[in-house]
Amino acid sequence: MSFRLLGLRNVGRGRILTYQRLHLRTGEGTTVVRDVIRHRGGVGVLPVWEDEVTLISQYRVAVGEDVLEIPAGKLEEGEASPREAASRELWEETGLRAGRLVDLGEILPSPGYTDERIRLFAAQDLVWGERSPDGAEEREARVITVKTSHAIEMIESGRIRDAKTVVALLRWMAGMGSVA
Repeated sequence: MSFRLLGLRNVGRGRILTYQRLHLRTGEGTTVVRDVIRHRGGVGVLPVWEDEVTLISQYRVAVGEDVLEIPAGKLEEGEASPREAASRELWEETGLRAGRLVDLGEILPSPGYTDERIRLFAAQDLVWGERSPDGAEEREARVITVKTSHAIEMIESGRIRDAKTVVALLRWMAGMGSVA
């Protein structure tokens, strides 16, 4: 079934998101209205040690609770690449610098209502430094390192529920990364 865009209207704009209402014609000839959130995209980085990974626990206002996740963030205007954004987010949120970033691919976290794309990486050859948190949530975030096997158990038990974190951990464990 093919859809044809008839028109769109910007309904609202925030600091990082644009909310649009789209009018479409379906392949059957029906007209439908869909709301879409536009997002410039983001990155997530899984810091990997020999048999451990580093995660952060930070407050996420949309769900009203602390979430255990990999360092992540949005692509900034003027940033050369997702790789550059990944290095920046890793340093800001954990204080880690990576000697090597392994590409774990892209995910579409919620394609039913947003065009957001998140590029995932695993970070290796890590060196600790000073964090440079950007924002209130990052300043209050806790950085923790756990055994990789424990992180997988945390997915199975529901302790880790963040989609990008689940995908990054499972892709890393499945050997899906490629050095780029």
